Amino acid sequence: MDKKYYIIGGVLLLLVIVAALLFFTSGGTPAKNNPSGQVTLTWWKTFEESGNIQDLISDYQATHKNVVINFVKKNAADYEQELLNAFASGTGPDIFSIHNDWLPKQADRISPMPQTLMSIRNYRETFVDVASNDFVANNNIYAVPMSLDALALYYNKDLLGSAGIAQPPATWPEVVSDTQKLTKTGSAGSFIQSGIALGTSGNVNRAVDILSLLMLQNGTQFYSDDLKQAKFDQAQNNPGSSSGSFNPGATALAFYTQFADPSKVTYTWNSKTDLSLDAFVQGKVAMMLSYAYTQPMIKSRAPNLNWGVASMPQVSEDSTKINFANYWGESVSKSSPSVAVAWDFLNFITQKPQLEKYYLKHKQVAPRKDMLASQAADSEIGVFAEAALTARSVYKKDANVFEAVFGKMIDDVVLRNFAAAEAISNAASQINLNLQK
Repeated sequence: MDKKYYIIGGVLLLLVIVAALLFFTSGGTPAKNNPSGQVTLTWWKTFEESGNIQDLISDYQATHKNVVINFVKKNAADYEQELLNAFASGTGPDIFSIHNDWLPKQADRISPMPQTLMSIRNYRETFVDVASNDFVANNNIYAVPMSLDALALYYNKDLLGSAGIAQPPATWPEVVSDTQKLTKTGSAGSFIQSGIALGTSGNVNRAVDILSLLMLQNGTQFYSDDLKQAKFDQAQNNPGSSSGSFNPGATALAFYTQFADPSKVTYTWNSKTDLSLDAFVQGKVAMMLSYAYTQPMIKSRAPNLNWGVASMPQVSEDSTKINFANYWGESVSKSSPSVAVAWDFLNFITQKPQLEKYYLKHKQVAPRKDMLASQAADSEIGVFAEAALTARSVYKKDANVFEAVFGKMIDDVVLRNFAAAEAISNAASQINLNLQK
């Protein structure tokens, strides 16, 4: 009898060990795969309707019949916090979108793409350069983009025509000149008509992005090579200057804020003016800088407005073009029990044939280099497609902190009369505190 019980106990112990091994090799969480081999993936994404991507899901499922993909559209306003809460409670999605400046905060939650699926070299050859800069780190690929957006110049054709301006400005000196022709002042510092929506932080759409672009175009080095120290407030070598050096960051800040300075001839905007998009659709401002996602809003709110989109102004006609990107990428959670399948799906939907189908329902700029040439001729997104190859971004250890610090830096100059050099020095100190955390 004793021998019989030993045998039974041994069998039970073996079963427990096998069950434990199955549990931990599945990722240490209750498996989403049922006994039939089915894989269920949950995908969280912002700014997207399920109808636009259902064909992508269906095409993948046609050859992967055991995979179920549940798409969930999320509200961008509270998406980041909801994502953090879900991961903290163990209910996070398998696939989730991250903004292009979120990787420093989200990398620890992401399982990188298997390089057997796509090498870093192949990634760099496939996607525009800014995607590699934003989503490749520590020899790992953390996200793949489905689209890309870039800043451009929106202009009111009627207002420019009435001022005798035949073409929208292509350089910043032309912006300065045209702004003076387009601005019409009213009483007590108000504007009957503004030339361009620039100079402030709170009522200019994506003001921090615009200022960041100006700093990049001026040659600002934002950080030390190891990303541990801010350098955007420092003077840098300038071979073309007789002085030998200048402060590109402070110069860009002074240039940006001059449009909200009553003592300047370029004064055309202030903190009491309407939000830039509101002013544009009302015909109160001749030019603004924004992304492609603004176009549907303008069409909906001002169907009779005579407007156009031109390339982002550059330092000069001969300077190397630098544009600014704003976009999202798709990542896979390291807590997903189906990491390999999730990445295989993302790799599938970002191939050229699949994205071409996707853009038929939701026209956007492609992140793939092999698709941009054909998009450049498109009347709606051509300007943005042309900008994609030269679009850049700025590293942000914490995007929310960066936005707040740069917004305050603008306000320090415009509202608190700080000199640009002082304001940017204070901002660099604040960013350094964040980098050291």
